[in-house]
Amino acid sequence: MADEELKKPVFAGLSYICIMVDDVNEAFQYYERLLGAAPREYFPYWRNKGFFKGMGFLKEAGESEVSVGIMDLPGTKLTLTLMRFHYPEGRKTPVLFKANDMSGVRFVSLETENIEEAFAYISSQPDITLINTSGDYKVTQLSVTRPFDFLCFDWNMEGNFDKKQEESERISSRRFFHFIDRYGVQWELTQERREL
Repeated sequence: MADEELKKPVFAGLSYICIMVDDVNEAFQYYERLLGAAPREYFPYWRNKGFFKGMGFLKEAGESEVSVGIMDLPGTKLTLTLMRFHYPEGRKTPVLFKANDMSGVRFVSLETENIEEAFAYISSQPDITLINTSGDYKVTQLSVTRPFDFLCFDWNMEGNFDKKQEESERISSRRFFHFIDRYGVQWELTQERREL
């Protein structure tokens, strides 16, 4: 097919994020406790040639086996897919990246209604690591962002000082913190002031 005939994909929404885990049942309990996620489906020791071929295991597809857990995150349209490959097996320990390391998606951001309560709860959990482990790390608010600090690609907003000022205030109201879970996934919890 010629390049001029190729069309960009048309998306209908976010499907899910996949997290590789060492035990799906433990991961169900972990994300239920940590984020309030609700288990929806479980495929224990699933053998599905199409799945493995799509994952790139063409030669191993007939012998491959995986356990898959599906969880819904209430209040969002986000689904967590938890996978444990039994065969072929991969690395058994998570790779932990710093916030400024390049490689893959860096973090998943979730909006919360009360950021201080969320920080108190998450930071009390024994199996997470705050992005900075010093006692000084806490919920942080973005510094003041001014209309000339950024460019809007919506030219109606870019050309309207009042709208751009409102957007600056919304951005500046954002409070957040980051943590890494036991599987190496970095999460951001955030809250914005809504009454702007």
